[in-house]
Amino acid sequence: MFTTGAHSQYTQQRRFYIGSLCVGILCYTLGIPAALQAQVFAVEAVAAADVTVDAGGDSTSPHKMPGFSISVDEKKLNLLDDYERYVRHQMWEKALTALKELSETKSTSPLLPTKDGFLVDAEQRIFMALVSMPAEGREAFRLFFDGKARKQFEELSAQKGLITPDRINKAKQIYSQYFLTSIGDDVADLLGNDAFERGEFSQAARFWGSILDHHPDTNLSEIELNVKSALALIRSRQLERAAANIQVIAQQFPDEKIKLGGDDVNPVPYLQALIPQGAATQSPATPQQNRIANLLRQPLDLAPENVKPEWQLSYLDQAMVQAIENSRRNYYGRGKSYETFVPPMAVDEKRAYFNFYGVCFCVDLQTGKLVWRTDKFQDLGTHFSNYSFHQSSNPAQYQISVTNDIVLATLIPKKEMNHYRARYRLYAFNGATGKQLWTSNVSNESFLSKPLVEGDHVYVVSHLQNNKSLTLNCLSLKTGKKEWSLKLGAAVSTSNVNGMQKMPIPLLQKEGDNLLVLTNNGALFEISIPTKSINWVFRYPYKVNQSNTHYYNAPVPEETELHSEGQMFRDQNLVYFKEAGATEVYALDLVEKRLVWKRPIKKSAQIVGLDQKNVYLMSKELEALDRKTHRLNWAVSLPVAAGGLSALFASEEAWVFTSRGIFEISKTNGDILNIYRGSDKTSLGGAIELRKGLVICVSNQAVTAYPASSSAKSLPPSGKAKSGP
Repeated sequence: MFTTGAHSQYTQQRRFYIGSLCVGILCYTLGIPAALQAQVFAVEAVAAADVTVDAGGDSTSPHKMPGFSISVDEKKLNLLDDYERYVRHQMWEKALTALKELSETKSTSPLLPTKDGFLVDAEQRIFMALVSMPAEGREAFRLFFDGKARKQFEELSAQKGLITPDRINKAKQIYSQYFLTSIGDDVADLLGNDAFERGEFSQAARFWGSILDHHPDTNLSEIELNVKSALALIRSRQLERAAANIQVIAQQFPDEKIKLGGDDVNPVPYLQALIPQGAATQSPATPQQNRIANLLRQPLDLAPENVKPEWQLSYLDQAMVQAIENSRRNYYGRGKSYETFVPPMAVDEKRAYFNFYGVCFCVDLQTGKLVWRTDKFQDLGTHFSNYSFHQSSNPAQYQISVTNDIVLATLIPKKEMNHYRARYRLYAFNGATGKQLWTSNVSNESFLSKPLVEGDHVYVVSHLQNNKSLTLNCLSLKTGKKEWSLKLGAAVSTSNVNGMQKMPIPLLQKEGDNLLVLTNNGALFEISIPTKSINWVFRYPYKVNQSNTHYYNAPVPEETELHSEGQMFRDQNLVYFKEAGATEVYALDLVEKRLVWKRPIKKSAQIVGLDQKNVYLMSKELEALDRKTHRLNWAVSLPVAAGGLSALFASEEAWVFTSRGIFEISKTNGDILNIYRGSDKTSLGGAIELRKGLVICVSNQAVTAYPASSSAKSLPPSGKAKSGP
């Protein structure tokens, strides 16, 4: 029995046979010479081969996949396709002509697609096509271009004086067009030295790395190239890749010394001393970014039932609970699940900060006292029954972060909550007092992502109202003024129950000089901060349901009830992510730029942790996926009924805050080991976090702190339970 693929191949072969027979009969009838007949058959064979190749895989280009829209230069893409087709058929003269035209044509877009789902810098993509040429093609390339390339490089080297921007641009043209010639390594070394001197360390590492990877007959010192590349990687804080270079030096050039600063130096200990202690092996979780889960040093020893929490603060009174309940029953509130919303939290050394529908408040970690709040909680009640608020409100857009005693929050100002299509502003508050420091008030701009702070800069994604294009912004932490911005592309938005536009909420994560932006809409970006440009984009299908199915009395989808968010966790060069509303989880190798694996998962699942063995996802169950095989190792159902999906992990156990208390779960097989009911017994559960020796549980109505060890002193609840309103 034929499979579908075999049947398709058989049909294609049969068509080719019949077509060839017809051509042969025609040639015989017309008296065409045998040599010409052979050429006709050869052309037919080439065409058939092309069809077979195209039919064998997914021909959808990354920029044409459903979801996030990114423009590319179609003219250059067509030239690139022509070049690669000529290479496949060893038509070297046509291939080199197409490559020359490709290099000289000006781009209308900075990106071109690869065959692995990536869109990369156009020059880099052309360079990738060049260095992937087989040995026979490389010989033809040198035969055609070596003399011209050598002449241009000699003219460039003959110019005396400082290396000007014009000379660097000329060198880059030679590099991109003639790297495979005999002078390709020399021009790459020149560009690497220049980039390093100007502080563009990532670019320097790329130039030197291209010699090591793609110019095997270089006359330059291989050990020096590895040392320079490692230095550039350390300076750009790409420490894992730097460690790999150091290992190569130690293995291939043991005890060999080089000149550094006029002295003979053993490069291995010298380079190792430049890497911050433990940086290559540790991957701590930080408030700004999720990396491999920082395993607890020892398991939690939670308090027994008769021991009270360290403190508890309830931020909802009965009037607010009733207002939310009324909103849930209201037609215009359907699908938002206000009653299951858990306010996002940010924590520093002294305080915890929360953003509850634009009411930001601060809690002292030691005492549990309410330090400050921006508004009264009761005042929110009137907004839950307001038509305009239901139109504009998106709970996922309420974000908060803290750094250096400055709290950043995205919210709709209280006075604008009743406005039609209200915008989300970015506010900065003093962490100790709650005093407003500044607000970013760009006309018609609405902020989407959680602000990420690095040094004196704030990175945040925004869009203009009535516009689906996303923009990455870099703002001054002190003033909120925009320093620079970068257009990313156009999102595919969904509609809320009122037919209003609902934008995706991007996630930002910084590593060295690069910034990862997960759009939650079908695209993962890597942005170079020094050059303010896109390094690459990984695209994958993201189908958005544009129909409105949240009718009155219709069941709320699980992902809406749980406020499932897109999330990514990183371990060295591997990143694991799943977007909000998507049905697949991905593992991506960032260095090799390849998809390691992907597997289907339910839409409501959210990644909550990562260790050396498993990726952990949570919905109404906690699931452990094997990192290598992506198989399901185990799953356990839990009474999860609210947002704030999160978990704590030790070497053998995990803890989840649910509507029935804190569940302790075995990481070996998913068995439930213990259940701690706690003191927030009327809530729906929520987020859990360990800070300053406290297990902090944030529910849909209160914040509760338990001692991480039952041996810790616990005070009675009198005088310790605080009410927010």
